[in-house]
Amino acid sequence: MDQRELLRSQYGFAQDNLEATIGRCSPELLTKTIEGSITNPIGATYAHTVITQDLVLVRGLMGRQPVYHESGIGERVGFELPESPVISQDYTNSLSFEFEPLREYAAAVRATVDGYLESADEDDLQSEIPFGPTPQPKLWVFGTLGVWHVASHQGEIAALMGLEGVQGQTL
Repeated sequence: MDQRELLRSQYGFAQDNLEATIGRCSPELLTKTIEGSITNPIGATYAHTVITQDLVLVRGLMGRQPVYHESGIGERVGFELPESPVISQDYTNSLSFEFEPLREYAAAVRATVDGYLESADEDDLQSEIPFGPTPQPKLWVFGTLGVWHVASHQGEIAALMGLEGVQGQTL
């Protein structure tokens, strides 16, 4: 297994776990806020993972129009695509969305990213880009935001579901 196959495998696994978790979340839990907490609602955290992949991976690294615009799905998800995936608490607490179109958006972003990872030129994947304090290979950034970031938020969502007495973790 080479780097590309490993990354695609891990990316798929992280996405599968996120979708399995969010698929068991009730509509009430998606928008529930915790009084006195800075914890984001589950639905906003899910949307953030999708938006981050679309803005940073698709637009930033792949150099394409975000899937939100390119696919036309943006007209159905119920929110405007922010300029940045770094979103404020005010944004997350007031975020309104249609759940099924949001999941379709997530699936379309996933397919776009995976298709790129499958066919991208090796030199392009190894090219270094500014990311944090030092340049990193694109492949590393895809792993960080496509696997680690998604898995971290999947765990956060599962934990919030667990606090409500719902099984969040699929394994």
